[in-house]
Amino acid sequence: MVVFSIVSLIVLVVLFNFWGVRIRHQGMQPIPRDKFEAAQQRIVITQDGRQVAYCVYGSDDPNAPVVINMHGSGLEAGFERATYEAVCEALECRGIAISLPGCGFSDEKPGRRVVDWPAEDLDAVLTAERIGEFHITGHSQGTPHAMAAALHFQERCIGLGLNAPLLPTVLCEELGTGATIGTGGTPTSSKLKQVTMGWYFSVFRIVFGVLPASLASMPIRKGFPKVNADKALIERFESSMRRSVVRGTTGATWESAQDTCFDWGFDVKNLQCTNACVWHSDDDSAIPFEQGKWLATHLSADYKHEAEGYGHMTYCAGQYQIPEKSIVAALLNGAAKPKQT
Repeated sequence: MVVFSIVSLIVLVVLFNFWGVRIRHQGMQPIPRDKFEAAQQRIVITQDGRQVAYCVYGSDDPNAPVVINMHGSGLEAGFERATYEAVCEALECRGIAISLPGCGFSDEKPGRRVVDWPAEDLDAVLTAERIGEFHITGHSQGTPHAMAAALHFQERCIGLGLNAPLLPTVLCEELGTGATIGTGGTPTSSKLKQVTMGWYFSVFRIVFGVLPASLASMPIRKGFPKVNADKALIERFESSMRRSVVRGTTGATWESAQDTCFDWGFDVKNLQCTNACVWHSDDDSAIPFEQGKWLATHLSADYKHEAEGYGHMTYCAGQYQIPEKSIVAALLNGAAKPKQT
């Protein structure tokens, strides 16, 4: 009986791993046209042939200020549009939210590095929409991409808004800040290519593709009654989670790799922007607030950090959805101020 149980367990483990290998091999599914049209998004093709999905909202004036809004892990462009569409309309600016590789309708790019994203995905969108200067905001995992954009487009990026930002692994170790959830705990891209890592793809398929989004959203809700009570925020978040895996879960799996999610290929110490906002709540349970505090000091940025009971979602909800109190308004106001000489 014991031998039978052991053999059965081994067989189940092998099958579970094999299932994940098949998931990895199949990659992302074709874009479902009905869901794509319902989401009212656009597609641009990068120079390496990938499809990048994005939303455009707010002002139709071609001369209006442009604000790029970048989403966090497990989400896609629709979350940022739902967060900032009314804000951009009220402030008469043009908002653009871009789905990161492997998220939503965007093609995956296994083994990618954040440092390459501005020249590949972002530049393709800027070119398609004929955009010159722009502001960019990022929330959570969107912040490394916003920082990379500010470094790559130093003359064109005139505003940088970092909402609950994180720092790369090496810099966190150097500064002695607390670690972001997942730091050091996920495989590298090269390891994910190994045949023995199929189980990891299986786990992602179950957690993000089979189980209800309400379970996957627990990290932002646990211990935060205000978040639980904000039904509109929860619906916005969980709807985006569902859209994020509309083409399957392999993209999200590759995006979790250490060398994509936590090690970005550029030195944050080189980051400069004279119009910067760093808003990072003291009660953030996903990314230690010390990381945002360091960035705010480094950039001499407009810094908000008071705990308001929303944790990681503080500046995506509540009073910060009032247009005049939003991070978008802060960037536009900063750009309007006379430059010091």
